[in-house]
Amino acid sequence: MLAVPTPRPPDPRAMQQEEELSPDELTALLSSYMPEIPGYRVLRRIGKGGMSQVYLGVQESLDRQVAVKVMSPAALTDEISKQRFEHEARTIAKLEHPCIVGIHEVGRTRQGLLYYVLPYLAKGHLGQRDFTHDEHRIVEVLRSLLSALEYAHARGIVHRDVKAENVLFDNADRPLLTDFGIALSKRDQTRITTAGLAVGSGGYMAPEQARGEVVDGRADLYSVGVLAYELLMGRLPYQAADPLALALMHAQDPVPRLPADKKHWQPFLDRAMAKSPDNRYRNAQQMLGALNQIAAGKPPEPKIDPAKLRDAAQRYWKPAAGALAGVLIALAAIAWLQREPDTAPETDFFTVEDAAPAAEPAAPTAEPAPAPAPVDAALAQAAQAPPEAATSPFANVSAEVAVFALDYDPTRAGARELAAARRQIDRNRLSLPAGDNAMESLRAARGLAPREPALYRLSDEVIAYYAPKVLEAVNAGKDEEAQETYARIAPFVAEMERGQGKPWIALREGLTPALLARLQDGLKKVDGVSVARTKALATALEVPSDQLEPAWSQAIELPKPGDALKDNGVAMVLVGLPRGERAGLAAMRNEVTRSEYAAFASGSGRPAARCRNRLAPITLKKRTWDDPGFNQGGNHPAVCVSYDDARAYAQWLSRRTGQDYRLPTTSEWRQLADYRASGNACRDGRISCGSEGTAAASQGPASPTGLNGLRGNAREWLSDCGARGCGRRLAAGLGWRDTARTPATHVDDFDADTGFDDIGFRLVRAVSAEELGAR
Repeated sequence: MLAVPTPRPPDPRAMQQEEELSPDELTALLSSYMPEIPGYRVLRRIGKGGMSQVYLGVQESLDRQVAVKVMSPAALTDEISKQRFEHEARTIAKLEHPCIVGIHEVGRTRQGLLYYVLPYLAKGHLGQRDFTHDEHRIVEVLRSLLSALEYAHARGIVHRDVKAENVLFDNADRPLLTDFGIALSKRDQTRITTAGLAVGSGGYMAPEQARGEVVDGRADLYSVGVLAYELLMGRLPYQAADPLALALMHAQDPVPRLPADKKHWQPFLDRAMAKSPDNRYRNAQQMLGALNQIAAGKPPEPKIDPAKLRDAAQRYWKPAAGALAGVLIALAAIAWLQREPDTAPETDFFTVEDAAPAAEPAAPTAEPAPAPAPVDAALAQAAQAPPEAATSPFANVSAEVAVFALDYDPTRAGARELAAARRQIDRNRLSLPAGDNAMESLRAARGLAPREPALYRLSDEVIAYYAPKVLEAVNAGKDEEAQETYARIAPFVAEMERGQGKPWIALREGLTPALLARLQDGLKKVDGVSVARTKALATALEVPSDQLEPAWSQAIELPKPGDALKDNGVAMVLVGLPRGERAGLAAMRNEVTRSEYAAFASGSGRPAARCRNRLAPITLKKRTWDDPGFNQGGNHPAVCVSYDDARAYAQWLSRRTGQDYRLPTTSEWRQLADYRASGNACRDGRISCGSEGTAAASQGPASPTGLNGLRGNAREWLSDCGARGCGRRLAAGLGWRDTARTPATHVDDFDADTGFDDIGFRLVRAVSAEELGAR
């Protein structure tokens, strides 16, 4: 015996007693001992599921291997559920079909555990095989399953757990459907296992089954569709980390699309896996017909077999019937044989009970009645027969009909679509998922009943959900969200002619003041970018510009990045607008040129700093800003200028012009230089061009805001201190000595009192909203 720490297994002597054990003790028993089944020798456990444990055994009377499935104590917790299970298991045991694994025996162990015995099939299940490249074999498997389900459904049994693991192969390699352990009978709507919960396998479960609703055979057909997709693609159509997410995918996500080489299966899957049972195949026979069309490549043509027609007419012909009845029965037989396979009755689950034998006819008083005439003589005999009451050929046939209460009047046009829209609105399925949302249902209803009052009311409910979201996004500055929501709802409003509905009018009336407030705020802050965004949004939301006057017209001359500023003798460009209390930023269009620096050196008498080649620290060649070691024109950037020289130049220029010029910070400089260039380092700047020295400061493509020289020619001094203190300062960007592999926003630190032959500078200054407003 095996020991189980928790809970403690029962004493072996208790196994010989017929006593009541707790669920924990029963579970321990199943885990620790082989169950005792009279007439069977249990060998070992071969499987375990959420509701049962499966053992390999030998039926001693026939010396054959069997599978013994013992239900878990947690699956059936009370005597009523056990009795229902036994009843249903015995019902299932009566299913005799070549594609259904039969049940040999149903019973209880001495401890009260329910079990049933099935054939042992050792060739594995469908999930262990790969048919992704064998469509012929897939069709064979699906035919077998649909044949089995058609047989079970006709007897009122719904499987509810069709999946790859429940399709086993016998020794002839034929697929058989097994494990009707959670099946549901149409005769008893009570679930026989986990009452009130969704029962089944999540990867294959129909949406209505996952919601715990009453299901019929169309739930099995949904599972067959999922299985078909799995066989074709080698994976399930929906996969998620938890059961709830998986159930939501089955309920909401569209049916996945198949690749081009398997797209001929797509209509079959779309209908089999429809979210609503009403949109699926009505029964397994209809689904089998669609499968046969895929296998044949074209729909079958109905044919009339003369022999069957003669047999049908003779079966339904009664010599005692009147002439008119005989004609009608003969015509009915013809119509029955000509019926399409798709014309099965809407009620898919019916049971024809064994009819009682007809009463023996009274002994004839004269000659025996003649035998039924053949078809070609039927009409003549009908004309000669006495006008007696006809006996219905269906008198001894009984049927069970499944009745479903509808939440709409099927005689009214569009009522079904409106009822669907009501359910979808309640579930917040307004525009998604595709194929199951209120907008689509209402559009369909409009096509059928364009003046139905409920159509207007439900449409306004959908609009009332989206309209406030548009306004909220506008007020929050979420322009993209506002445009997306508006683009979703505006066409719907037009189609449903609800432009005068209260929700839409409320949105239109709210948009004007919201957009006007944004324009006025942008004008106050002199924020041309914000104003331009608001104008673009107003256009997208179809708000006329005349409703936003005078702010709309006042915003025409607002400044924007790239605009030139009217500094005294200095070419400055606006690169950043003011934001609240933060000032804007302007920068020199070009680096300070050699001519401009010469004017400073002459006016201030500042001596030239020592200059070095930053790539060769030791050099015998003397360099200065006016003799950097290569030829320069007056419009080239000033190099060999130290950080201290650049700061002195900024102070000198500020005193002359009355503006507060300075060197940029690292973050400000990156704001200027962080843009996408063409990728040609020589063309974008002055990098890897094969020549020594600088080019003109205005040479090369400008940045988006109109600044030159940011991608080469000379590096530029920044105001930030180096990592080792303020005796060293940062220089950013690219110089003519750099290679194309050097990042455009590269930053290094250098001695603040030393100049370098590839480092220059440009100045920036703050810009206030008042200055921009006075332009």
